Amino acid sequence: MKHIKSSSVFLTITLVIAPFLAKAQTSLDSATVDNIHMLTYTKTFSKHYQGWSIQYREFDGSTDEFVIPITLSFGSARIDQALLEKKDIASLDTYSLGLGFDGYERLGKGTYLNLGLGTIVGLESIETTKQQRIDRFLIGGTSKIGLLFVPFQELGLVFGANALGRLSNSRAVRYDLGLSLEVGVNF
Repeated sequence: MKHIKSSSVFLTITLVIAPFLAKAQTSLDSATVDNIHMLTYTKTFSKHYQGWSIQYREFDGSTDEFVIPITLSFGSARIDQALLEKKDIASLDTYSLGLGFDGYERLGKGTYLNLGLGTIVGLESIETTKQQRIDRFLIGGTSKIGLLFVPFQELGLVFGANALGRLSNSRAVRYDLGLSLEVGVNF
């Protein structure tokens, strides 16, 4: 089975846009604040798929206001083969772009509430077990809520856990609930 792909198009777009976003968020005032830079690995588990992603995030860790960080991410997901067979799908490729926000509310020193909402727009390409090729417009929404722990703001490990929800017009998985676990470093 082929992996769900959101990779090269999304990565290229984010790498082109990221310098502009970074410049927009940082200003003369931000040189004096305690920015947190994180590089993390996330593993996602749900009933119908498993996935992974690598993220880079930067945000002001000293503010008590709700912040939406600059985030760059790359990942992949694999749908359960038994589910695909049950739906008469031999292979599935998804090319999508995810847009949305992933914000943090400071709960205490080094502890953040993570809230996220997003959309998925793209193309789903299906090959049925009868050798038919079906291309479909894909649209959906995602949400998550969880906790992020940054015990040492200067340098150290980062831990996080999120509950996830997804709803889309996909022929393979229309809705799903899951859990993601995250580990990484901050600098």
